[in-house]
Amino acid sequence: MPALPLVQNVDLFLNDKPSVYALRQKALQSLQKTGFPAKKNEAWKYTDVALILNGEFTLNTNDEPCGNHRCCSSANNQTETINITFCNGRLHLEEFATPEGLTITPLPLALYNGDYKPYLCHAYNMEKHPFAALNQFYLEQGVCIYVEKEKKISHPIVINYKNHAKQSLLQNIHNLIILEQGAQAEILENYISETDSPYFINTVNEIYIKNNAGLNHYKVQKAPISANHITLNTVKVQESGKYNQYYKSSGAKISRQENLISLNGSNATAEVYAAYTAKKGCLTDITSNINHLLPQTQSNQFIKGVLESDSSAVFQGKIHISPYAVKTSGQQLHKALYLADNAILNCKPELEIFADDVKCSHGASCGEIDKEQLFYLTSRGISKDDAIKILTKAHLDEITALIPNKMLQELYFA
Repeated sequence: MPALPLVQNVDLFLNDKPSVYALRQKALQSLQKTGFPAKKNEAWKYTDVALILNGEFTLNTNDEPCGNHRCCSSANNQTETINITFCNGRLHLEEFATPEGLTITPLPLALYNGDYKPYLCHAYNMEKHPFAALNQFYLEQGVCIYVEKEKKISHPIVINYKNHAKQSLLQNIHNLIILEQGAQAEILENYISETDSPYFINTVNEIYIKNNAGLNHYKVQKAPISANHITLNTVKVQESGKYNQYYKSSGAKISRQENLISLNGSNATAEVYAAYTAKKGCLTDITSNINHLLPQTQSNQFIKGVLESDSSAVFQGKIHISPYAVKTSGQQLHKALYLADNAILNCKPELEIFADDVKCSHGASCGEIDKEQLFYLTSRGISKDDAIKILTKAHLDEITALIPNKMLQELYFA
């Protein structure tokens, strides 16, 4: 086994199945060729992952129930949602109560049967996304969510990622989401923790949205500030398909949410909304790359952030307009609020336009708390700390207010 950080010589499930073993070996060869990103890598220029690479993590290979009753019993405590639970990086294998038109398959079973082979591990270039290659090397944990043609799933699907282990775990989770023509669904990813251990969770979501299908994708990341969190969302949207993402982040020592979205059909749309709080001593990275490949496609990115003392944040938003993507519209906007002078924000908006007759824009702004608003609140008996909390919440609530599902908004984004 090569001396690569985070790569451990373990006996993974289905290593004796040639198709799965080949996927893992392909990922290993990619890592051997490119290694992990350093600052000379433009896409990772502002996000130093040395803390992750130098960490000592172990794999959770225990397939037995975690034994935490509160964790195990909470998978189905919301009757208005369809719940999936990962505990310490391992999927709770259970019978999912799914409505007609929805199939949820544990990734190990899908790998064993060869289900979804045309989709799995095809949506990204491992040499450009080395943490996705690491994820593929450990390809084992995850779910495959499949929505049939013209089916509308009325209840949101909630994926809970729970952590309570005392040891520092390396967790790689790979999810596949497919919406057939005309299908509609809502999926929420909920990252929560009851531990202060510096674990590392590395997630890949491969999302395929067919003609006229639509997905509202929500995510709440509340990992402890000792943890590390990296996610790659790859999304392919066909003709008249819609992908909407709503993201809230307020945790993790290093957090990176990367979106790789391709609008592959005319009239396809993608919208990315994010609200983040960069905590003291932490780094929050939001990177989005939206590719407009055919005519009359539309995208919008709207990000708002709050930076606490001694924190760092990164926003990289790229819009690519191919020569065929005429009559296309793409916008991006980032607004940041500084709570201290020693916070650092690296903002890198990009436009690549190779077509005429398009409408594209990008903008960025940053500033401090409005002193008049702060004075107004404190003059009415509100403490300065509480006044700052009120004003920062109001800043981020502009994003929260855009969430279409009010039940999810109240339960997870409040």
